[in-house]
Amino acid sequence: MDYLGLVAIILGLMLLLMGAGMTFKIEILEMIMQSFMGVIAMLFGLVLLLGGALIVRDDQ
Repeated sequence: MDYLGLVAIILGLMLLLMGAGMTFKIEILEMIMQSFMGVIAMLFGLVLLLGGALIVRDDQ
């Protein structure tokens, strides 16, 4: 498994936890979500950046 796939899987798990925390009002998940919102945003940016770099590299 490549690095981008691993990051995408981790990001997907974070999104599932966020969705569960917001849907079912689970206090622990809401606290984790609020604490790590910046980390989640950075991971989104990292995945987009790496994906874009791979696309550009493949085009050349």
